[in-house]
Amino acid sequence: MSTLLWWLIPLGATLIALVWAASRSRPKRIADTHETVGDMARFRAAMRRPLPEEQPAPERRRRPAGSANPRNSATSRPGRPRRPADRRHPA
Repeated sequence: MSTLLWWLIPLGATLIALVWAASRSRPKRIADTHETVGDMARFRAAMRRPLPEEQPAPERRRRPAGSANPRNSATSRPGRPRRPADRRHPA
């Protein structure tokens, strides 16, 4: 008998979850015609507006080939050799 009582817990939780899922999947309310027409008018007005002009990205300055970069040098981590991953992504 106690086994049957223990099965009531998951059964009850399943039923509660089903009721909750069914209530969440229902539509919130019936849409009012005036609201939907107004929403469509706002959408059309937004689509008619011109896009802002894109500004070109600033050019990145690159360092000369022989310049020292402490992040990429072998001395940046004393006592440990560089790993191959460090050479691929010198960030």
